[in-house]
Amino acid sequence: MKKLMIVMTALLLVTAFVMPADAYRGGGKGHGYGFCNGNDLSGVQGLNLTAEQKTKITDMRTAHLKEIKPLKDKLHSKAGDLRLLWLEKSPDEAKIRATEKEVRALRDQMDDKRSDYRWAVYKSLTPEQQEQLKKNRATGRCFGPGPGAGKGMGSGQGPHTGRGMGPGMGPGMGGNMK
Repeated sequence: MKKLMIVMTALLLVTAFVMPADAYRGGGKGHGYGFCNGNDLSGVQGLNLTAEQKTKITDMRTAHLKEIKPLKDKLHSKAGDLRLLWLEKSPDEAKIRATEKEVRALRDQMDDKRSDYRWAVYKSLTPEQQEQLKKNRATGRCFGPGPGAGKGMGSGQGPHTGRGMGPGMGPGMGGNMK
């Protein structure tokens, strides 16, 4: 019984440390950064994108996703490595810290590429569309009417919602949209 409690406690601690590493900055499925941040502008109210703009943005998004795929794969691999390091009988602090540093570096690279992509999308809009996007961001009205745009159950908090916060600890996008 005592061994079982020790194993369960160790697993709980490992999970507490590893989950944020895997979930932080889009490491898992979640809401991500949303329409108003350049990821997908097709659902943003009032932009009136031309067919040419839609095609260009879709092409940029496809290229961006291809570009970050190797980084995402490496990030998931390093998160798995980190998980295994914590599960060792005698965890090596230096190895764990080095792996955590690699995970942070990968996240930073992904953030830089995401920012480059978002700027490219923003620059592809007309000044009027840029202003409309800013208004939508400021008012929180990024989505047109449709599924998920109304008030729903829950507080809107869940995994992958806050930078540097563990699951369920940050302000989320679900539930309390206006």
